[in-house]
Amino acid sequence: MILVAAGLFDMGDDASPDASPRHPVELAAYRIDRVEVSIDRFEAFVAAGGYAETRWWSEAGREWLAEHPDGVGAAARASKRAGTHPVVAVSFWEAEAYCRAQGGDLPTEAQWERGACGPGRFPWGEGENVDAAWFTQGKGQHLVGVNTRAVDDAAPRLLSPLGLAHMAGNVLEWTRDTYHVGYDGGTAKDPIATTPSPWRVARGGSFLDLPAYATCTHREPVEPGEPRLTLGFRCAYPP
Repeated sequence: MILVAAGLFDMGDDASPDASPRHPVELAAYRIDRVEVSIDRFEAFVAAGGYAETRWWSEAGREWLAEHPDGVGAAARASKRAGTHPVVAVSFWEAEAYCRAQGGDLPTEAQWERGACGPGRFPWGEGENVDAAWFTQGKGQHLVGVNTRAVDDAAPRLLSPLGLAHMAGNVLEWTRDTYHVGYDGGTAKDPIATTPSPWRVARGGSFLDLPAYATCTHREPVEPGEPRLTLGFRCAYPP
């Protein structure tokens, strides 16, 4: 885990309607996983009775669990990859329960963005001509395999300023927050723009996303029960 000191940082991107306006956010100290949760780590949670231990599950999570007692199953979560790769095809509720069992929770958008961002669009700054785990072959791509990299397989120069790996590419990552278009905590001129939806926010882009969808501030709405093959997570914790 990485300890993030308390302090103020500028969140958002004025150039993006979905992530504007840029505004200061003050965060208390917290810790966050340096790498994404791996297949092996998640399956250890399952083997230890994580799906049966309802204290880790929120009320909404328990309702989801009653209809999906095993999620999509271990085979889909692994998708023919080694256990060192990020787990995928987990719903928001599964990711939330896992993090709670570890003594934490999913990160808020602010915690995630503070861990990801430096002085530029990507964790390393500017430049798309890098060996990140994203898609660079143009539009019209098709999913032919879950082409992730091991959670700790990231070039040092592509880490975030705080040392976090794969904050751009590899897998999208769940955050704790619900999605709203305005992004500004309710100060938009159009009140409809800040109406929350049932969706949750995923961050960071995936192996199937173009670089423009893997910036530090890009926000993607995902229905919380949707187990995407491009979507994983990491956890945040008290300091």
